[in-house]
Parts: sequence; C-alpha cells; structure tokens
Amino acid sequence: MRTRTRLLLGFVIVNLLLSVVMGLVAWTWLDQSMRAQAEESARSVGRVLAQGGFPLTDEVMAKMRELTGYQFRILPAKEFVRPGTVQVAEAGKVVEVDYQTAAYLKTSHAVLVGSMVMIVIGSLLFWIVARWLALQVARPIEQLAGSARIIGTGNWEQAVAQVGSGELKQLAMELEHMRCRLRDMDRQHRQDERLSTLGTFTATIAHEVRNPLSAVRLTVQMLARRLVPNGQDPAAQIIIEELDRLDLIIDELLAFSKGMSVTTSVCALRLVVDDTVRLFKRQAEHAGVEVLVSGEASVIADSARLRQLLMNLLLNAIQAVHGHETGGKVNINITSDGFSISDNGSGVDAKILPTLFEPFITGKKAGTGLGLHLAKAIAEAHGAKLAVDTTVTTGARFVLSGLRPG
Repeated sequence: MRTRTRLLLGFVIVNLLLSVVMGLVAWTWLDQSMRAQAEESARSVGRVLAQGGFPLTDEVMAKMRELTGYQFRILPAKEFVRPGTVQVAEAGKVVEVDYQTAAYLKTSHAVLVGSMVMIVIGSLLFWIVARWLALQVARPIEQLAGSARIIGTGNWEQAVAQVGSGELKQLAMELEHMRCRLRDMDRQHRQDERLSTLGTFTATIAHEVRNPLSAVRLTVQMLARRLVPNGQDPAAQIIIEELDRLDLIIDELLAFSKGMSVTTSVCALRLVVDDTVRLFKRQAEHAGVEVLVSGEASVIADSARLRQLLMNLLLNAIQAVHGHETGGKVNINITSDGFSISDNGSGVDAKILPTLFEPFITGKKAGTGLGLHLAKAIAEAHGAKLAVDTTVTTGARFVLSGLRPG
C-alpha cells in the first residue's frame, strides 16, 4: 500500500474513532445526568406523598406528573429495573421514574446527529489534511524512492528530482550528490581503462615509428650535404621540418602513454613561439591564415614541452579559421608568465566547453581529442594553468599563465 493511501486511511479511521468516542461520552453524560435528575424527582415525590398524606388517586398522580415533568408510578416493593427507569425507596414509598422523556429523546437525537455530522465533516477535513501531507511528505518520499531504485539499477544519468522541503529536500540533495559521484567515478573508471589500453598501444607505435624516423632524418641530412655542399637545399629543409613535426607528435604519444614529465631551464618564449610558427608556416599559408606574434619574455620551463603545447593550440587555431571569408588571423601574445593565442574563427562549441580538456573530446570531424588534453597536462606539469577565455565574443582565445619568470 502506498504511503499516501496509508495516510488517508489512517486519518479517516482516527476521525471515526474520535467521533464515536465523543458521541459515546456525550450520550453517557446525558444518560447519567437525566438519571440523576429522575432519582432526585423520585425522592421528592416519595417525600411529598408520605408527608402530605395525599390519597393515591388518579387526579393526585396526574398533578404530580405535571409538576415534576416525569412519568412515574408507585410500587409496592422494588422490582426489576426496566431500561430507561430508576427506582427510589423514600419514606416508605417505592417510586419508579421513567427518565427517558421527550427532552431526553430530543437531546439523544441531537447527540446522534452531531456525531454523524462530526464523522462526515471531520472525515472530509481529515482527508484534505491527509492529502496535503501526502503532497508534502508522501509524494516526495515516493519520488526519492523511485530515484533510489533507478540509481540501484546502474542508471546514473537521470537526475534526482529536488522535491520536498526541510530534511526531505536535504535528502534529495544528498541523493543527487551521490548519483553525480557514482556517475563521475564510473566515467573515470571507464576512461582509465580506455586510456590504459590506448597508452600501451600508442607507446608501442611511437617506439616503432621513432627508430625509422631518425634514420630518415639522418639520411635526408646526408643527401642534402652531398647535393648542396655549400648551402642548404630548400626541399631537404622542408622534409627535415616536417620530420621535426612528426617527432613532436611522437613525443605527444609517448607523453600520453607514460605520463607527463618536464625538465625545466631558462628559455625564451619568443624563440619557442617562433620555432613553432615556423613549423606551421606552409600549412598556414596554404589555409590563407596570417599568424601574428607579439611580446617577449623569459621563463623557467621545458622548451620542448612548450612547443608541444603551442603546436596543439596553433594547429587548432589554423584549422578553425581555414577558409575564413575575410581571411583567417591568429594572434599569439607573449606575456611575462605565459602567452595567449586567439583566432577569429567560429569559437568553441558551447556543448563541449565543460569537457573541452578531457581526452577524446573534440569539435572537429577528424580530431582525436587528445591535443588539448595533452596541452593542459603540459601546463599543469609546469605548475601553470591553461584555460579558455569565455569572455570573448568572436573566435576562441586560450591563455597559458602561471609560468615562473626566468
């Protein structure tokens, strides 16, 4: 039986019991009161008849009944007491009085009617109160019980309704907090399993690729020196730059699989930025994107890791403004404790903004969702912070701050 039904039945039953008890008390009080009055009248009749010496004629008896308002008769001796009567022996006379007069019957009827009215009106009022309590207490309890059953089945995506007030509202908040923690723990567990498997796979691939990549770079350098002994071959230089980019990507894969570590020293941010921009120069020109750099500062950091961080941000920015109607622009502004990179693209999708730096979250069709995750890990390994500026109205702006000045 549901809680609200139990409340309704309980209140109605309590009202019925109270009404019956009050009716019985009123009727008992009425009966005892009328009985006491009848006994007093019987004693008075007995004394008057004994002391006055009146003959017990019909006229005398009728006059006495008129004066007392009771129907009575004189008995030779006490007999079996009939219901509704009293017998009193007074001055040698036994008087039997019928106290269930017209007034008694009228009052008894009023008590009965009053009891019935109390039952009907009281039941209605109690039903209204019980329904209100059911809405305030029973229904929230039922809703919370339903939410608990859903959570128990392992469905942690459906939010717990914030119902009730006072302790019930607090219970609803705690249940919702528990659901969120279970959901986040499950997501983290699934992600950890996925990252562990992927980390092992990427570490294997990275090691297998790095060895032939080093051989290719050495071969290209030897061929360039052989073909152009007194200068640099532009074609060979392009190959070497692209190999450097591949090497940075392999470093990212290894960092993802083994965890982020940094070796810090004093480095010039402008050199790190210019070196990274140089690697993306041809890609930016092909996309029609202008990359502007401003500012200069020295910090204590791992220059190779900072190049990885900036490479991910710069690649995202170039892809975001590729094919822009008025020409894509990317601005890199170096500050005393980091830098910011902004573009005039369409900005970050609001749907992925809360989970933007989590692995495998991407707004691009061909993206892996690892770039920003690794960039944030690099920033945190330096004790710095990488965040997206949500105050900009056009494009996207990422800010690296908190690097120690060099």
